[in-house]
Amino acid sequence: MLVFDISDFSKNAAKVFDAALTEEVIINNKDGKCFKILPINNENESASSGSGGKSPFDDIPCIVAGITTQEIVDLIKESRAGV
Repeated sequence: MLVFDISDFSKNAAKVFDAALTEEVIINNKDGKCFKILPINNENESASSGSGGKSPFDDIPCIVAGITTQEIVDLIKESRAGV
């Protein structure tokens, strides 16, 4: 992790952004607030479009259970009814 104060960041912004591509970069502001620089992968995310269309669940493996949506809904209703 690299930590810069705001004046170092102002003088070396390009180097700070390059470093953020490979490691965590923290900027300390004069008032004590800290900020983390995170690169955006242009293929999956966009600063102007919010989430960029990539699901946060993309890396979670799925389970093939052989059960329909209606069966799941019925099970949930049954469990909530206390049956």
